[in-house]
Amino acid sequence: MKIQRATTWSLGLIVAGALLSSHAYAAKIPDCGKREPSKTLPTPQNSEYDAYRNAKTSAVAGGPGNVVFNNNEKRLPAAGKDEVYYEYYLGIGGDGGAGSHRAVLLVQTPAGKRKLEERYYTQDHYTSFCSLKN
Repeated sequence: MKIQRATTWSLGLIVAGALLSSHAYAAKIPDCGKREPSKTLPTPQNSEYDAYRNAKTSAVAGGPGNVVFNNNEKRLPAAGKDEVYYEYYLGIGGDGGAGSHRAVLLVQTPAGKRKLEERYYTQDHYTSFCSLKN
C-alpha cells in the first residue's frame, strides 16, 4: 500500500513539473495590454515599434543578428524541443548604451521552417516580463 501511494505521489509530481515547465505556465506572465499604459511599449506611436517589427522579422528569418536568450532566471516558460529564445534591444539608454528595454521572442526551429511562437517585453532588463500579442 505504501509503495502504491508513493508511486502515485511521484507520478503526480512529475506531471505537475511538466505542466509548470510547459507553455501552460505562460499564463502567469501578464499581458502587456492589461498593465498600466506605458509609452514605452512597442506601438506605432514610438520608436521601439520599428525595432520590435525588425526583431520579429529577423527571428523568423534566422538572421545573423539573433542573440540567444538563455532564460537563466527562469522567468519565462522553458523552451521546448526545437524552440529557442532570442533577445533584441528596443532602444537606446540615456547613457547611449543599449538601455533596459528588450523583446524576447520564442521561435520554433524545426528543420526547414521557423515560426514565431511567443513574444515577451521587458522594460527593466529581464526583471519582469509581459506578453505581447502582435
